[in-house]
Amino acid sequence: MADSVLFDLDDGVLTVTLNEPESMNALTPGISKGISEALERAEDDAVRVLLLTGSGRGFCAGAAIGVGGISGGGGKSRSQRLDQRGGSGRSVEAFSRCDKPIIAAVNGAAVGAGFGLALCCDVRILGESARMGSIFIKRGLASDYGAAYWLPRIVGMSKAYDILYSGDLLNAQQCLEVGLASRVVADDQLAGEARALARKIADGPPLAYTVLRRMMQRTSDMDVATFAEYEWTSQKLLLETQDSVEGFKAFNEKREPKFTGE
Repeated sequence: MADSVLFDLDDGVLTVTLNEPESMNALTPGISKGISEALERAEDDAVRVLLLTGSGRGFCAGAAIGVGGISGGGGKSRSQRLDQRGGSGRSVEAFSRCDKPIIAAVNGAAVGAGFGLALCCDVRILGESARMGSIFIKRGLASDYGAAYWLPRIVGMSKAYDILYSGDLLNAQQCLEVGLASRVVADDQLAGEARALARKIADGPPLAYTVLRRMMQRTSDMDVATFAEYEWTSQKLLLETQDSVEGFKAFNEKREPKFTGE
């Protein structure tokens, strides 16, 4: 049986491919476990950027559905079942805590919990056949996988209400228009486009990327004065690194910098 999630680490780029195409990479236990493993692997200094995508026709079709609801509850105690349902919450937190840039190459459908999964990523590059949206309201549910947390921060409160209330799917061009997509490319160019961006980030200063992602993740938790102090304190730390020295030196010497993370 094929692995549910494939990992490929190439010179700082950790490509994570959800690999259950027969279910359009729905969040089976194998896929969910693989996503958790990916975030654990990302803690290694050898990883500078995480690139998440799906095999086959879909990025992630959401929760794995059994008869009458989400599958997997049979034979478990109430507390075990509730803890299992809370697994997406732990995953959303892990995405937020990750210290590496995260790119989603969205091929095909990213719906339901798969929509939330894509929103957990920093940058979303969509193939032209991609579709995204939260369909929970059509199942008598609210939202999952952090969608109601991230979506207003990405598209604004009013548009987020519109998307979540309707439960409709947005095509790639609509996603681009409202800011859900960073860019849209032809399906056959998606892997290359996402890989090029991942390569650019991996060749950049890893300490600065970590600081920048931490700042971006925490802006909504601070008032302006607190954030300004945090921002400058972080910048002073970066000014003391070898990467900062190299960045200024390369500029003066009119060459590309070589960042080491030191």
